Amino acid sequence: MKVEVVADYEALSERAAAFVLEKVVEQPELVLALPTGNTPIGMYKRLVKAHQEGRADFSRLWPFALDEYANVAPQDEHSFGFFLHRHFIDPVGLTNRFDHLQGNAPDLVTECARYEAAIAAKGGLDLAILGLGVNGHIAFNEPGTPFDSRTHVVSLADSTREANAGYFPDGFRIPNEGISMGIGTVLAAREILVIASGKSKAPIVERIINEEPTTDIPASALKAHPNVLLIVDEEAACVWKR
Repeated sequence: MKVEVVADYEALSERAAAFVLEKVVEQPELVLALPTGNTPIGMYKRLVKAHQEGRADFSRLWPFALDEYANVAPQDEHSFGFFLHRHFIDPVGLTNRFDHLQGNAPDLVTECARYEAAIAAKGGLDLAILGLGVNGHIAFNEPGTPFDSRTHVVSLADSTREANAGYFPDGFRIPNEGISMGIGTVLAAREILVIASGKSKAPIVERIINEEPTTDIPASALKAHPNVLLIVDEEAACVWKR
């Protein structure tokens, strides 16, 4: 795992966007997994700006969402699919090429199998872009998830639900379950980019870098992958003695 430390969130967003743009130039039909949450928003803004200024052509990409809430419809403004449509997919014209997990599918296990097949039909993921949870989760893969897991239904940890509470209105019942690409699905990607920002991520960043891989820290599975870049800002690196 290669680790880069940048000054702050803006620098992280700039570096992550530049990395993605470089990969798109190298491989215009890139098959990629996209994250949600606060951390990637700055990256998405820069990618959209590059598209609007004619500096990037995303028209041949095949984007997939990493995860989704269970029992939340795609058109619901709280869904991850809606988030990605708003921040990246629609502004760059990828609406008809975007595949995402259907949280309101009548049979979630069948939906997980469909998603794995859809990724495989595109030749597998070329690039997986990941955020990082305070408990080390990647996508919705919580501690204890087997490293060989494929797309599956998950029970969400309290820390994950609390971290995402700000995306829901007061009184809204945050889902207890989600559906997610598995750790094995992510590890099958040819290249992986991980981004982490802020002091809340510092303890888990230090553990991922310094400890041996363990299912207690899902992101530690990435250390076995030959092509991983972890970009963190100074705040997220403040516990790591580098």
